[in-house]
Amino acid sequence: MKDNPGMLHLVHKSMAVYSSIRDAFTETIETTRAIDPIYASFAGVQMHYYSSRCQSITILLQEWKLWDCDILMRSAIECATRFLFVSVAKEQERHQRIHEYAVLLNEIENIQRSEKAKVATANASCANSKMLFGGAILDAAKEAELREKWPGSRRRPLKHKWSFSEIARVLEKISEPGLNLSSFGSLLHSYGLSSHLIHADQTAMDLMYDRASRDKEEIILLERAHFARLAVEQTELIFLCWRAMEYAIGSTNKGEPLARSLLALWNDAKKYHLEFARSQTHRYEDGLGA
Repeated sequence: MKDNPGMLHLVHKSMAVYSSIRDAFTETIETTRAIDPIYASFAGVQMHYYSSRCQSITILLQEWKLWDCDILMRSAIECATRFLFVSVAKEQERHQRIHEYAVLLNEIENIQRSEKAKVATANASCANSKMLFGGAILDAAKEAELREKWPGSRRRPLKHKWSFSEIARVLEKISEPGLNLSSFGSLLHSYGLSSHLIHADQTAMDLMYDRASRDKEEIILLERAHFARLAVEQTELIFLCWRAMEYAIGSTNKGEPLARSLLALWNDAKKYHLEFARSQTHRYEDGLGA
């Protein structure tokens, strides 16, 4: 399947649209440095991370490693989601969210990382491993300071605020002329699928068995739809992030040429989803029609 010219064309088109959006995004970040340097710096770091994940997804797509792409896609989705969460806030709240993400959540993670490093150090079989693991252990004074600052009763609300499901609920309420995220919750399916694969739970095993046990022609249609989603979703997300930053800085740029290119890409992918959906009408009571 990885040599399918039609599917590879979809990847190449997605990469072209992605590159155009990325270039526009870079310009917006540079413009924002004079308006809100804290936000601009945050955006630059987040989008570098996001783009790196998408590069890896694209490489794996061309090797038809669809499940592995999904595992990486969760990381990309989380990055984009948190960027959007920061971007939809007003300036003062936006800076507070950046501080929560970059400093406060990191302090909580330092406590947890230190505890894991202690266990790893205690079980290390050689001096080099003990040294390296030990480097992640907080010194006693710093650990005591952070534990006093972050008892469980304070950790839980902040971690809940920054959970994917909670952020998705917040983003779904954003429906304005310059930015409409009301359907953002649709990503919960992709995110959930990726989570099962990461954790290698029974649902992940069932998903892979279900695909392998289908008829050959049905597998082809399913994999094409799967491929199309992965090829386009990363480009849709970076467009949303770019639009969110434009919205945040009060820009009047609607990005209509980029939106048209993205819509054309989406229409190219749509046929693969329709082909698979039509093949499944016998499995579902209501059917999907022609």
